[in-house]
Amino acid sequence: MLLVAGEALFDMMGHRTEAGEAFLPVVGGSPLNVAMGLARLGRRTAFLTKLSTDFFGDRLDAFMAAEGIDRRHVVRAPGLQTTLAFVALGADGQPVYSFYGTGAADRSMTEADLPARLDPDVSAIHFGSIALAQEPTAGTLDRFMARMADDKVISLDPNIRPSIIPDRRRWLDRFAGQLARADIVKASAEDVAWIEGEGADLETVARRWSRAGPAFALITDGGRGVHVARGGQHVFMPSLRVAVSDTIGAGDTFQAAILARLDEQGLLAKPTLRMLSDDRLADAIRFAIAAAAITCTRRGADLPRRDEVDAMLLAA
Repeated sequence: MLLVAGEALFDMMGHRTEAGEAFLPVVGGSPLNVAMGLARLGRRTAFLTKLSTDFFGDRLDAFMAAEGIDRRHVVRAPGLQTTLAFVALGADGQPVYSFYGTGAADRSMTEADLPARLDPDVSAIHFGSIALAQEPTAGTLDRFMARMADDKVISLDPNIRPSIIPDRRRWLDRFAGQLARADIVKASAEDVAWIEGEGADLETVARRWSRAGPAFALITDGGRGVHVARGGQHVFMPSLRVAVSDTIGAGDTFQAAILARLDEQGLLAKPTLRMLSDDRLADAIRFAIAAAAITCTRRGADLPRRDEVDAMLLAA
């Protein structure tokens, strides 16, 4: 089983109507997207979060149930609200976010909300996004990651939203520790620009991050492709050409797909990842590229199922 830890929220998707601009509520949150992607790709998946009992929280809980996501580690929180993220596309076609969630359930996790124990069959835990930036959830999950890192594969995607990071220096210091503990780290070119500074060379960063602790580091560069580094060695794998509707959820799809591919082949274990052959790693990345390409052809984070990814790979 794979466990995903982090926020569950509603994306309020902006669109035009005859009456003017409107916002459509859509289930979201980067970690929940990853959990959805894993479940749709046929992997046993559980989710760890704190969830409101408000109208939106009930919808999120029902969504997880419908997608087949195990909710045993979802803590319901009466009296707290659900985070809302208003989303519009910027001039460059990239999504722009505005978050409303001060004191919301998914930002309020404490030690008491963590599972007393995990099933032995949990092989990997994925962490990411705003859950690692907003206290007290950020500190709670950071300590949970530290406790789990000796036994479980740790997957990390910073998926940075600068507007909700109150202290950049503190975030960077914490990220350095998480990078050292992670087995798989994935970031976007936009993440790298915020972490390392505008103009940072993606290949150089991928090489350096891969020497900091992970079995491998992946940096996605939009429609161009993916920088892959392990032990300081680097290769670049190009993306697939598709007609892009938007890129919302593409990074989450990539993350889910690479974890799913490794898991289904029995490779998602700490010692195994360190000895993974180049061919095995390239196969997992090609699978993830194909899955992300499908999401880009759809509006919003509508992640693909296994048969769709197989068809895309055959057509590529």
